[in-house]
Amino acid sequence: MSKLHTAGSIVTLLAALAPLHAQSSANAPGDFLVERVLTLDHAFAPVPPNLPDAVLAGIKAGVIEFHQRFIYNSAQRTLEQFNYVVPANSPVPLPDPSKAPVGDHYLVQIESASISNSPSPSVILAGHVTLNDVATPFGYNTGAGVTLTFGYTTAGGSVQFGPILESVSPLYGLYSDKGAGSLSLTPTPQKCTVGTLNGAYLFQLSGSVQSYNGWGLYTESGRFQADGKGNIVVVDSGNIAGIVFTGRNFPISYTINDDCTGSFVFGSSAMDIQVSLDGKAINMVFTKPSSVIASGVGRMQ
Repeated sequence: MSKLHTAGSIVTLLAALAPLHAQSSANAPGDFLVERVLTLDHAFAPVPPNLPDAVLAGIKAGVIEFHQRFIYNSAQRTLEQFNYVVPANSPVPLPDPSKAPVGDHYLVQIESASISNSPSPSVILAGHVTLNDVATPFGYNTGAGVTLTFGYTTAGGSVQFGPILESVSPLYGLYSDKGAGSLSLTPTPQKCTVGTLNGAYLFQLSGSVQSYNGWGLYTESGRFQADGKGNIVVVDSGNIAGIVFTGRNFPISYTINDDCTGSFVFGSSAMDIQVSLDGKAINMVFTKPSSVIASGVGRMQ
């Protein structure tokens, strides 16, 4: 059990080095499922895991075991992790994990993913935990940096993996020499959804507006909050043909297509939009009414 008390520098070092390696390759993996059996003597952490006495006793007696499963969605660049508590010597991967108790569960947004062929084929992923709804034995890990690396020999529907190393910095690291599952080496094209636009954004618009005495200048800036479900609340200030307005507050409905185009609709006005794949930037241009010729950009705060 002394490995559980190994200094956190190992976990930190692995988390720091793997993303640098991942960013150096143009190749990226496709969808995969990796499952392995976890053992306590291959866990590295500053503190021991917090597990019920009955679970510890079952593991020591060889009656139960932990199965950790990773599911990678290459289109959304998300890595979902499940840790199941199952009878000892259960098949890997589990044929029906829905029947197994979940020990912990979290979701990782992947920021870099690559395949390395030197010195042997391996997959390297790095990102951050965005959701941890069932705590790990080492505590909640939301916000922690995660690096997952594993070796493989072939791709396909039935693949043997190994070695497998997960680093959740600065909390823990988990190593195993083998696992099984499936692996595609062809990434699914990334697509946008209504959830791509989600969070607080600063924006600026400028152009011209037609009034009763001709065309005048139009400028506007502000902040909007998108809920990832098609609803926005805007607070803005600006100047329309010499008429100043401040602190306006109004709702917008929005849609986003697979190709990251979409629209804003508010009252009798409308805009066409283009959103970046990561949801951090947006282009906007008025399409209604025709008396407004204006466009602008926004960025996530």
